[in-house]
Amino acid sequence: MKENQRSKKRRNPKKKSPASKKKGGVYSDVKSPQERPVKQKSVRNIPKKATERKGEEDRSILKYISKARQFLRESRMELKKVKWPSRKELLASTAVVIVLTLLMACFFCLVDFGLIKIIKSIAG
Repeated sequence: MKENQRSKKRRNPKKKSPASKKKGGVYSDVKSPQERPVKQKSVRNIPKKATERKGEEDRSILKYISKARQFLRESRMELKKVKWPSRKELLASTAVVIVLTLLMACFFCLVDFGLIKIIKSIAG
C-alpha cells in the first residue's frame, strides 16, 4: 500500500510553491542579474617549453607507429577471410576481360572511321 502511494506521488507533477508565484510582475524564484553566477574567462594557454614539445613529438610518432601496426594486423585478418579464386576461375575471368576489351576496341574503331568518313564527305 505504501509503495502505491509513493509511486502516485512520483507520477503527479509537483505543485508550485507559493514563493514562486508572481509578485509585482516578477517571479520571485527568478534570479536577478546580480545573483547569477559570473563566468570566468579561460586562462591563456602558455606555450610549452621545447623539451616538453620534443617529448610529445616522440609520443606522437609512437602513436602513429602503433596505429599502423594495428591497421596492418587488421588488414591481414581481413585478407584471411577473403575467398580467393582458383587458378581455373582466374584464367576464365581474365579471358573474359581480354575478349570484351578487344570487342569494345573494334566497335569504337568502326564508329571512329565511320564518323571520319561522314565529316570528310560533308566538308569536302
